[in-house]
Amino acid sequence: MKKVLFALMAVLALTTISCQKKNNDVDDEGEKGIAKPTYRVKSYTHGKDFYAYTWNADGTVSKVDLGYDGEVYSTYAFKWEGNTVSVVDEKADNKPIATITVNDKKLATKIEQAGKTELSEKTKIECTYDANNFLLTAKVEDKINTVQVIDEEGNIEWWGRVGIEEQVSEQTTAKGWRKKMHTYYSQPNAAGIHGEWDEDVKVKRWFYETGLVGRASVSVMRTAWWYGVVSDDKTEVKQEYAAKLAYYPLDVDANGCVKVELKLYDTKEKYEADPSTMGEDDKYEFVCEKIQ
Repeated sequence: MKKVLFALMAVLALTTISCQKKNNDVDDEGEKGIAKPTYRVKSYTHGKDFYAYTWNADGTVSKVDLGYDGEVYSTYAFKWEGNTVSVVDEKADNKPIATITVNDKKLATKIEQAGKTELSEKTKIECTYDANNFLLTAKVEDKINTVQVIDEEGNIEWWGRVGIEEQVSEQTTAKGWRKKMHTYYSQPNAAGIHGEWDEDVKVKRWFYETGLVGRASVSVMRTAWWYGVVSDDKTEVKQEYAAKLAYYPLDVDANGCVKVELKLYDTKEKYEADPSTMGEDDKYEFVCEKIQ
Protein backbone atom coordinates (compact mmCIF):
# COMPACT_ATOMS: atom_id res chain seq x y z
CA MET A 1 0.00 0.00 0.00
CA LYS A 2 2.87 2.38 0.83
CA LYS A 3 4.42 1.81 -2.59
CA VAL A 4 1.10 2.61 -4.27
CA LEU A 5 0.71 5.81 -2.26
CA PHE A 6 4.24 6.90 -3.10
CA ALA A 7 3.71 6.23 -6.78
CA LEU A 8 0.56 8.35 -6.74
CA MET A 9 2.36 11.15 -4.88
CA ALA A 10 5.25 11.15 -7.30
CA VAL A 11 3.04 11.14 -10.40
CA LEU A 12 0.86 13.92 -9.02
CA ALA A 13 3.84 16.03 -8.06
CA LEU A 14 5.60 15.65 -11.39
CA THR A 15 2.37 16.29 -13.30
CA THR A 16 1.73 19.45 -11.28
CA ILE A 17 5.25 20.70 -11.85
CA SER A 18 5.25 19.99 -15.57
CA CYS A 19 1.86 21.65 -16.03
CA GLN A 20 2.70 24.88 -14.23
CA LYS A 21 2.35 27.83 -16.56
CA LYS A 22 5.29 29.54 -14.91
CA ASN A 23 7.59 26.75 -16.14
CA ASN A 24 6.30 26.77 -19.71
CA ASP A 25 5.33 30.37 -20.46
CA VAL A 26 7.46 30.67 -23.57
CA ASP A 27 7.03 31.90 -27.10
CA ASP A 28 8.22 30.23 -30.32
CA GLU A 29 11.73 31.60 -29.81
CA GLY A 30 12.15 29.99 -26.42
CA GLU A 31 12.51 32.06 -23.28
CA LYS A 32 9.98 34.76 -22.47
CA GLY A 33 10.67 37.47 -19.94
CA ILE A 34 13.57 35.61 -18.28
CA ALA A 35 16.87 37.38 -18.77
CA LYS A 36 19.93 35.40 -19.77
CA PRO A 37 23.25 35.84 -17.94
CA THR A 38 25.63 38.33 -19.55
CA TYR A 39 28.66 37.10 -17.59
CA ARG A 40 29.93 33.66 -16.63
CA VAL A 41 32.26 32.06 -14.12
CA LYS A 42 35.95 32.30 -14.94
CA SER A 43 37.11 30.80 -11.64
CA TYR A 44 36.09 30.40 -8.03
CA THR A 45 37.52 29.27 -4.71
CA HIS A 46 35.98 27.39 -1.80
CA GLY A 47 38.46 27.32 1.04
CA LYS A 48 41.66 25.89 -0.43
CA ASP A 49 39.77 24.31 -3.35
CA PHE A 50 39.71 26.24 -6.61
CA TYR A 51 38.20 25.75 -10.06
CA ALA A 52 39.09 27.53 -13.31
CA TYR A 53 36.97 27.39 -16.48
CA THR A 54 37.80 27.51 -20.19
CA TRP A 55 34.89 28.03 -22.59
CA ASN A 56 34.33 27.22 -26.27
CA ALA A 57 33.29 29.92 -28.74
CA ASP A 58 29.68 28.66 -28.65
CA GLY A 59 29.49 29.11 -24.87
CA THR A 60 29.90 25.45 -23.93
CA VAL A 61 32.51 24.41 -21.39
CA SER A 62 35.85 23.23 -22.78
CA LYS A 63 37.94 22.52 -19.69
CA VAL A 64 37.80 22.84 -15.92
CA ASP A 65 40.97 22.89 -13.85
CA LEU A 66 40.46 21.43 -10.37
CA GLY A 67 43.00 22.50 -7.78
CA TYR A 68 43.88 22.59 -4.11
CA ASP A 69 46.07 25.06 -2.23
CA GLY A 70 47.35 26.65 -5.44
CA GLU A 71 48.12 23.45 -7.35
CA VAL A 72 46.03 21.94 -10.17
CA TYR A 73 45.54 18.21 -9.64
CA SER A 74 43.06 17.47 -12.48
CA THR A 75 42.11 19.04 -15.78
CA TYR A 76 38.74 17.80 -16.94
CA ALA A 77 38.45 18.27 -20.71
CA PHE A 78 34.99 18.18 -22.33
CA LYS A 79 34.97 16.78 -25.87
CA TRP A 80 31.75 17.67 -27.71
CA GLU A 81 30.57 15.42 -30.56
CA GLY A 82 26.93 15.85 -31.52
CA ASN A 83 24.77 14.90 -28.54
CA THR A 84 27.64 13.23 -26.69
CA VAL A 85 30.22 14.87 -24.44
CA SER A 86 33.19 12.80 -23.34
CA VAL A 87 35.03 13.98 -20.24
CA VAL A 88 38.66 12.97 -19.65
CA ASP A 89 41.31 14.00 -17.13
CA GLU A 90 44.21 15.40 -19.13
CA LYS A 91 46.51 15.34 -16.11
CA ALA A 92 45.94 11.58 -15.71
CA ASP A 93 46.84 10.48 -19.27
CA ASN A 94 43.34 11.33 -20.53
CA LYS A 95 41.67 8.95 -18.11
CA PRO A 96 37.96 8.63 -19.01
CA ILE A 97 35.77 10.36 -16.42
CA ALA A 98 32.25 10.46 -17.81
CA THR A 99 30.09 10.21 -20.90
CA ILE A 100 27.34 12.82 -21.01
CA THR A 101 24.31 12.75 -23.31
CA VAL A 102 22.96 16.23 -24.03
CA ASN A 103 19.75 17.49 -25.63
CA ASP A 104 19.49 20.06 -28.40
CA LYS A 105 19.90 22.85 -25.82
CA LYS A 106 23.19 21.33 -24.65
CA LEU A 107 21.83 20.23 -21.29
CA ALA A 108 22.88 16.93 -19.74
CA THR A 109 20.06 14.40 -19.89
CA LYS A 110 22.27 11.48 -18.82
CA ILE A 111 25.63 11.32 -17.05
CA GLU A 112 27.37 7.96 -16.92
CA GLN A 113 30.69 7.06 -15.35
CA ALA A 114 32.43 3.92 -14.19
CA GLY A 115 32.88 4.94 -10.55
CA LYS A 116 33.33 7.78 -8.10
CA THR A 117 35.18 10.81 -9.49
CA GLU A 118 35.58 14.53 -8.77
CA LEU A 119 32.48 15.07 -10.93
CA SER A 120 30.16 12.76 -8.96
CA GLU A 121 30.18 9.79 -6.63
CA LYS A 122 27.39 8.17 -8.66
CA THR A 123 27.57 6.16 -11.89
CA LYS A 124 24.29 7.19 -13.51
CA ILE A 125 22.34 10.45 -13.32
CA GLU A 126 19.37 11.41 -15.54
CA CYS A 127 17.79 14.86 -15.71
CA THR A 128 14.79 16.58 -17.29
CA TYR A 129 14.31 20.29 -17.96
CA ASP A 130 11.58 22.80 -18.70
CA ALA A 131 11.31 25.00 -21.80
CA ASN A 132 13.39 27.71 -20.12
CA ASN A 133 16.32 25.33 -19.45
CA PHE A 134 15.67 24.94 -15.72
CA LEU A 135 16.19 21.53 -14.13
CA LEU A 136 12.86 19.85 -13.28
CA THR A 137 13.72 16.34 -12.07
CA ALA A 138 16.74 14.15 -11.45
CA LYS A 139 17.06 10.38 -11.21
CA VAL A 140 20.12 8.92 -9.54
CA GLU A 141 20.84 5.24 -10.13
CA ASP A 142 17.36 4.91 -11.70
CA LYS A 143 15.47 6.44 -8.75
CA ILE A 144 13.82 9.87 -8.83
CA ASN A 145 15.23 11.67 -5.83
CA THR A 146 14.76 15.39 -6.45
CA VAL A 147 12.45 17.87 -8.15
CA GLN A 148 12.76 21.61 -8.67
CA VAL A 149 10.05 24.27 -8.97
CA ILE A 150 10.60 27.62 -10.68
CA ASP A 151 8.62 30.77 -9.90
CA GLU A 152 7.25 33.12 -12.55
CA GLU A 153 10.21 35.50 -12.21
CA GLY A 154 12.66 32.78 -13.21
CA ASN A 155 13.99 31.91 -9.76
CA ILE A 156 14.22 28.49 -8.15
CA GLU A 157 11.40 28.60 -5.62
CA TRP A 158 12.40 25.29 -4.05
CA TRP A 159 14.03 21.99 -4.71
CA GLY A 160 12.92 18.90 -2.85
CA ARG A 161 13.94 15.46 -1.75
CA VAL A 162 11.31 13.17 -3.17
CA GLY A 163 9.98 9.83 -2.06
CA ILE A 164 9.51 7.46 0.82
CA GLU A 165 12.03 5.40 2.74
CA GLU A 166 15.20 4.69 0.73
CA GLN A 167 14.30 7.26 -1.94
CA VAL A 168 14.31 10.17 0.51
CA SER A 169 18.03 9.86 1.18
CA GLU A 170 20.61 7.42 2.37
CA GLN A 171 20.57 8.91 5.87
CA THR A 172 16.90 8.62 6.83
CA THR A 173 13.85 6.40 6.45
CA ALA A 174 11.51 9.35 6.97
CA LYS A 175 8.31 9.28 4.94
CA GLY A 176 7.29 12.36 2.96
CA TRP A 177 8.83 15.41 1.35
CA ARG A 178 11.56 17.84 2.32
CA LYS A 179 11.75 21.13 0.43
CA LYS A 180 14.68 23.57 0.34
CA MET A 181 12.92 26.93 0.07
CA HIS A 182 14.61 30.06 -1.32
CA THR A 183 14.11 33.82 -1.36
CA TYR A 184 15.95 36.35 -3.51
CA TYR A 185 17.22 39.90 -3.70
CA SER A 186 15.98 42.16 -6.50
CA GLN A 187 19.59 42.18 -7.75
CA PRO A 188 19.94 40.33 -11.10
CA ASN A 189 22.29 37.34 -11.05
CA ALA A 190 24.37 38.64 -13.96
CA ALA A 191 26.80 35.70 -14.09
CA GLY A 192 24.25 32.98 -13.41
CA ILE A 193 25.90 31.73 -10.22
CA HIS A 194 24.26 28.52 -8.93
CA GLY A 195 23.87 29.56 -5.32
CA GLU A 196 20.86 27.27 -4.86
CA TRP A 197 22.35 24.13 -6.37
CA ASP A 198 20.50 20.84 -5.71
CA GLU A 199 22.78 18.62 -3.67
CA ASP A 200 20.66 15.51 -4.24
CA VAL A 201 21.44 15.46 -7.96
CA LYS A 202 24.82 14.21 -6.71
CA VAL A 203 27.08 16.22 -9.00
CA LYS A 204 29.61 18.62 -7.52
CA ARG A 205 29.02 22.36 -7.24
CA TRP A 206 31.72 23.11 -9.83
CA PHE A 207 29.83 21.00 -12.39
CA TYR A 208 26.69 23.10 -11.92
CA GLU A 209 28.66 26.17 -12.96
CA THR A 210 29.28 24.60 -16.40
CA GLY A 211 25.55 25.04 -17.16
CA LEU A 212 25.19 21.39 -18.12
CA VAL A 213 22.54 20.71 -15.46
CA GLY A 214 20.35 23.70 -16.16
CA ARG A 215 20.39 27.41 -15.61
CA ALA A 216 20.57 29.30 -12.34
CA SER A 217 18.01 31.69 -10.87
CA VAL A 218 17.90 35.12 -12.52
CA SER A 219 18.21 36.88 -9.14
CA VAL A 220 20.85 36.60 -6.43
CA MET A 221 19.80 34.26 -3.61
CA ARG A 222 19.02 35.82 -0.22
CA THR A 223 17.86 33.00 2.10
CA ALA A 224 17.41 29.24 2.13
CA TRP A 225 15.81 26.93 4.67
CA TRP A 226 14.26 23.50 4.90
CA TYR A 227 10.50 23.02 5.01
CA GLY A 228 9.87 19.55 6.35
CA VAL A 229 11.63 18.60 9.56
CA VAL A 230 12.85 15.03 10.05
CA SER A 231 11.86 13.59 13.43
CA ASP A 232 14.54 12.55 15.91
CA ASP A 233 13.99 8.87 15.14
CA LYS A 234 14.16 9.64 11.39
CA THR A 235 10.86 7.98 10.58
CA GLU A 236 8.68 11.03 9.91
CA VAL A 237 8.83 14.34 8.08
CA LYS A 238 6.91 17.04 9.95
CA GLN A 239 5.44 19.72 7.68
CA GLU A 240 7.04 22.75 9.29
CA TYR A 241 10.12 24.94 8.86
CA ALA A 242 13.41 23.82 10.28
CA ALA A 243 14.78 25.67 13.29
CA LYS A 244 17.65 27.21 11.37
CA LEU A 245 17.93 29.51 8.38
CA ALA A 246 20.75 30.20 5.92
CA TYR A 247 21.23 33.86 4.99
CA TYR A 248 23.47 35.18 2.20
CA PRO A 249 24.59 38.82 2.48
CA LEU A 250 24.55 40.58 -0.88
CA ASP A 251 28.06 41.07 -2.32
CA VAL A 252 28.21 41.83 -6.04
CA ASP A 253 30.52 43.91 -8.22
CA ALA A 254 29.55 46.87 -10.43
CA ASN A 255 28.35 44.46 -13.15
CA GLY A 256 26.00 42.56 -10.84
CA CYS A 257 28.29 39.52 -10.64
CA VAL A 258 28.53 37.72 -7.32
CA LYS A 259 31.97 38.32 -5.78
CA VAL A 260 31.51 36.52 -2.49
CA GLU A 261 28.84 33.99 -1.62
CA LEU A 262 28.94 34.11 2.17
CA LYS A 263 26.59 31.83 4.07
CA LEU A 264 25.45 32.80 7.56
CA TYR A 265 23.56 30.19 9.55
CA ASP A 266 21.67 30.33 12.83
CA THR A 267 18.25 30.30 14.48
CA LYS A 268 15.62 32.12 12.43
CA GLU A 269 13.15 34.66 13.75
CA LYS A 270 9.66 34.47 12.26
CA TYR A 271 11.14 33.01 9.06
CA GLU A 272 13.16 36.20 8.57
CA ALA A 273 16.94 36.51 8.59
CA ASP A 274 18.59 38.34 11.49
CA PRO A 275 22.30 38.56 10.55
CA SER A 276 23.21 39.79 14.05
CA THR A 277 22.45 36.32 15.44
CA MET A 278 24.28 34.40 12.72
CA GLY A 279 27.77 33.01 12.31
CA GLU A 280 29.71 32.29 9.12
CA ASP A 281 29.06 28.77 7.85
CA ASP A 282 30.50 28.69 4.33
CA LYS A 283 32.16 30.93 1.74
CA TYR A 284 32.75 30.93 -2.03
CA GLU A 285 34.63 33.64 -3.96
CA PHE A 286 34.06 34.16 -7.70
CA VAL A 287 35.86 35.77 -10.61
CA CYS A 288 33.58 36.31 -13.62
CA GLU A 289 34.06 37.35 -17.23
CA LYS A 290 31.88 38.94 -19.90
CA ILE A 291 30.22 36.55 -22.34
CA GLN A 292 31.39 37.61 -25.81
